[in-house]
Amino acid sequence: MYYNAALVLEGGAMRGLYTSGILDVLLKKDIQFKTVIGVSAGSLSGANYVSKQYQRTYDINIKYRDDKDYISMANVLKKESIINLDFLFADHGPTWHNFDARAYERSETNFVVVATELTSGKAVTFNKPKPGTPFITALEASSSMPLISKPVETAKGLCLDGGIADSIPYDIAKKAGIDKIVVVRTRPREYQKKPTSFALQRIYRRYFKEYPKFIEAAIARPENYNKSVAELNKLEQQKEVFVLAPEHTVKVGRLEHNTKKLKELYQAGTEDMEKQFAAMIEYLEN
Repeated sequence: MYYNAALVLEGGAMRGLYTSGILDVLLKKDIQFKTVIGVSAGSLSGANYVSKQYQRTYDINIKYRDDKDYISMANVLKKESIINLDFLFADHGPTWHNFDARAYERSETNFVVVATELTSGKAVTFNKPKPGTPFITALEASSSMPLISKPVETAKGLCLDGGIADSIPYDIAKKAGIDKIVVVRTRPREYQKKPTSFALQRIYRRYFKEYPKFIEAAIARPENYNKSVAELNKLEQQKEVFVLAPEHTVKVGRLEHNTKKLKELYQAGTEDMEKQFAAMIEYLEN
């Protein structure tokens, strides 16, 4: 079933295994959305959902989490991004889970990738980027974490993690006039970010001294995140949006090594989606 609705995917690095569990249930049940909006890890999972590749996110992160060609702290010393997205989208041969660029292009879904532009400190979007360099660049820009990843040069300027400017981009769907919005979070509803520490503020100011607007956005992220969550919770109570979120604290690090934890988080996503599936369909069809 194809719904004239938006699916919004929060980031969270390896917490994105929760999202992938939800998306795989949707794929099994052949549920598609007219618009998919992803930020950071949400954009990576979203890409595999749009190309209809069941368990691709799960398989790669479980089987290749410790592959140095995929994720390596040593890349920081070489001033490169910790996560090598070229690894995810390169052709590794017929036995590997290669990205299905043709299926992605054939999809009628508008796939929106969100990143943060450094000069303005504001969110920028890439709408259905073409497979190849534009596609990889957009995803890399969206998911490159400040301080441990290098900024990415894009058609819309130098960018980093979309979560800095817009951690849960349901507002993009609302501004587009989309009436039905399903939001997949990677934190429990009650989660609140703590204020940016003075030590981290100093690091931001030193590291990004050429981009004062980005510094402002990075420091203000916890406050803006908490405001966004408060509004989202209100919209959910008013049944204007449908939210899927973990019921308990997610004890998975951003670059989690423990694949057992990742498997459990993925399973939590699949179970939550199965539990909430009928309610979500009712929301979409009401």
